[in-house]
Amino acid sequence: METFNDMSAVNAQEKKFFFCDTTLRDGEQVKGVHYTPQQKLEIASLLAKAGVESIDAGFAATSSEERLAIKMICEADLGMRIMSMCRVVKNDVDHAISCGVNGVILFIPGSDIHIKAKFGENVLEERRKLLDNAVSCIKYAKDKGLFVEFGIEDSSRTEDSVLFEMLAEAEAEGADILGTTDTVGCMTPEKIYTKTRYLTERLHSPVGVHCHNDLGLATANTIAGIMAGAGYVSPTVSGIGERAGNASLEEVIMIMNTIYHNGAEKYDTRQLCRLVKLVEDYSGIKHSPLKPITGENAFTHESGIHIDGMLKNTDTYEFFSPDIVGRQRKYVLGKHIGKSAVWHILRQNSFDLTVDEAAEFWSSVRNNETLGEIYDENSIIMLYKDFKGV
Repeated sequence: METFNDMSAVNAQEKKFFFCDTTLRDGEQVKGVHYTPQQKLEIASLLAKAGVESIDAGFAATSSEERLAIKMICEADLGMRIMSMCRVVKNDVDHAISCGVNGVILFIPGSDIHIKAKFGENVLEERRKLLDNAVSCIKYAKDKGLFVEFGIEDSSRTEDSVLFEMLAEAEAEGADILGTTDTVGCMTPEKIYTKTRYLTERLHSPVGVHCHNDLGLATANTIAGIMAGAGYVSPTVSGIGERAGNASLEEVIMIMNTIYHNGAEKYDTRQLCRLVKLVEDYSGIKHSPLKPITGENAFTHESGIHIDGMLKNTDTYEFFSPDIVGRQRKYVLGKHIGKSAVWHILRQNSFDLTVDEAAEFWSSVRNNETLGEIYDENSIIMLYKDFKGV
């Protein structure tokens, strides 16, 4: 069996996978977050515009408001598969059908920990009951013409052989895709790779990975899953979700796009920052300015050495251009600003001077500045005018 160490030899450009984004379901399982049906429709519409193939639109059995939101999304005809999360209960499936979804996501727990805590000490007997219910529900959903994802909660702490047997039984009953979940975020990339590879070598249907971020590894684990042959992945916009969140949709897209050159034609990355801003506005969850790709500082340069390099060649301190994700770079005037940045600012404001002249001016300013002096563009222009006696 191929191991994690062989990942570098994998032709990542040929890895075929799709997204089943779960921003509208898992991304709403956050304290204080509640999307209105209209907000959910707007988020779903922008996900479709970005090229996301499938979404988990919500838990239809939850409430009439949840069903209204899912129904609105289905009726919008967005050109992507609309799924609803369901327990292995036929009534849940009926609620999903009433909304007009294309498919359902059925799930049961897999690990001994979950089964003992929720159903009883006899793990083998309780697991068998759960699987029997699942098989019956899969058949019911398929008979209704639905696309079926069958997933195992807490897959990470379920023995590989047990996990395989459960998924294989679901596959034999007609489940279209098979989901694994790192429910408590306890996996590492090499473990996800090995576990996913074990399953993809033995099952015929696409195997998916849904990774939580409790240890900060959700995005890395998702990439490892793709490398191991995962047919689909289930992140959220900005990684929003239960506890510490999930894998970040925009990070997964950009890693696959810029490093592995996979998905550049499939996804409109220019929509990513708009998508993140929309979810941030509607969720009320503000993200760190240091957040990769979409954070306020992601394309902001302050160091004089960095700005000097950027003015000569933007590749020096940017791995990809900000316009790819709908952003613009910024040069910030902090205490580390150098002569190149000063020259650039003055030239942009119609002052004709050389870099050496800018250096002479800036050296004079620095020799006479007060402790803790902060500069902005206007202050530099005024100081230059004073320096030149204008």
